[in-house]
Amino acid sequence: MEKGMLNSYLKPISIETTIGTKGLRKKIIQKGVSWQTPIPGDEIEVHYSVSLQEGGYFDSSRERGATFRFKLGQCEVIKGWDEGISTMRKGERAIFTIPPELGYGETGCPPMIPPNSTLIFDVELVSWCPIRDISGDGGIVKKITREGEGWPTPNEEDEVLVKYVAKDDNGFVVSESSDEGLEFSLASGHLCPAMSKAVKTMRKGEKAEVSVKLSYGLKKCGESDGTNHHHQSLIINLELVSWKTVVDVKGDKKILKKITKKGEAFDRPNQGSLAKVIFIGKLEDGTIVERRGSEEAPFEYVCGEEQVHEGLDKAVATMKKGEEAIVKISSDVLNSASSVLYEVKLIDFIKDKPFWEMDAKERISSSESKKRDGNVLFKAGKFHLASNKYEKECDQ
Repeated sequence: MEKGMLNSYLKPISIETTIGTKGLRKKIIQKGVSWQTPIPGDEIEVHYSVSLQEGGYFDSSRERGATFRFKLGQCEVIKGWDEGISTMRKGERAIFTIPPELGYGETGCPPMIPPNSTLIFDVELVSWCPIRDISGDGGIVKKITREGEGWPTPNEEDEVLVKYVAKDDNGFVVSESSDEGLEFSLASGHLCPAMSKAVKTMRKGEKAEVSVKLSYGLKKCGESDGTNHHHQSLIINLELVSWKTVVDVKGDKKILKKITKKGEAFDRPNQGSLAKVIFIGKLEDGTIVERRGSEEAPFEYVCGEEQVHEGLDKAVATMKKGEEAIVKISSDVLNSASSVLYEVKLIDFIKDKPFWEMDAKERISSSESKKRDGNVLFKAGKFHLASNKYEKECDQ
C-alpha cells in the first residue's frame, strides 16, 4: 500500500469533528447501524489500519485476517482509542487523527513510531460485548453475549426460568440446568447469591457470562451430588428464558400474586365493581378448600364487600380482564396453620358509571340502590361497609 493511502482511498461522509480538548479528530466514512455506543469496561472488537501523518501505513488487522479485541477504558490501548471508539456505533467506520499526547507521546514506539508522532487510524467497530460490574466491586461481572428483547427486567419477587452451566476455577461443572431450564424465585435464589443479582439485570432472551468471586459465591454447590464443595470463584453461562411477574399486593409479602397469563388493556376493578371470576383455593399440600365459578357460569361478586376473602379481593383488584394468576395468601393473614394458594381467572368486571357521566334520573336511581345496599350491610353488622355505601350515596 502506498504512503498516505489512508488519507486518499476513503471518502468521508461527514465533516471532521474534534473530540475532547487535546486535539483528537474524527471523520466518519461509514455510518453505524444503531444508536448505542460502548462504555468503559465493554469488550471491543475492531478492524483497523494505521499510518503516520507524515509517513506510510505500517499495520493492519485486515491484512492479518483477524480482528483486534480489547477492553475499553482499561488502559489496554492508547488514550486516543479509548476516547475515540467510545463515540462509535456498531458497524461504524471512521478515520481518527490522534495527536502524540493521546498516542505514544515523546518516546514513541520504536522502530515503527518515532517520538511525537501524530497517527492516522482507520477503525471499524465490528461489535462489542457489554460488560457490567453488577456488584460495584468486581465481585459479580456480567459480559453480555447476546442482547435480550425489549427493556423490562425481572423484579425481586418474580419467578424466572433460566438455562445455565456453572463451572469452577478449573473448568469443572459444579451445577447446570436441564435442557428445559430451571424455574426459581429471585427472592429465594438458586446456586449462589450472584445468580439472582445477575438475573435481575437481564432482559428476556439475554445470554451472559457471569464471573463470580468468593464473596458472592459462598453458597455451597454440589450438595445434590454429595460433593458439598465451596468454590472460590465461578463462571456461569446464563440465559434468561422468561419470567412470571409476582406482585406484592399489600407491600408486606403476605399476599403475593404470580401472573401466569397477562390480561387485556389497562383497566382494573375497584371498590363496588362487579367482578366475574373463576377460582380454586388449595392448601399447601394440595387439598382443595374452596372452588367457585366456571367458564360457563363465572362466580360474580361485588369488590370490597367481604363476599370473598379480603386477601383474594385485594389481589383481584390488581388484575386486568382475562388475566390469570396464582395468589398466595400467607397463614398470618388467614390466621391458620397453612397458607392458601388461589388459582384465579378474572373473566370480566363491570365498574359503576362515574356520577359525572350520569343524568339526573340515573343519579337518583344509583343513590337509591346504594342506600338499599347500605341498609342490608348495616343490618348484617358490617357497619364500615355500610358507611362507605352511604358516603357514596351522599356524593351523588
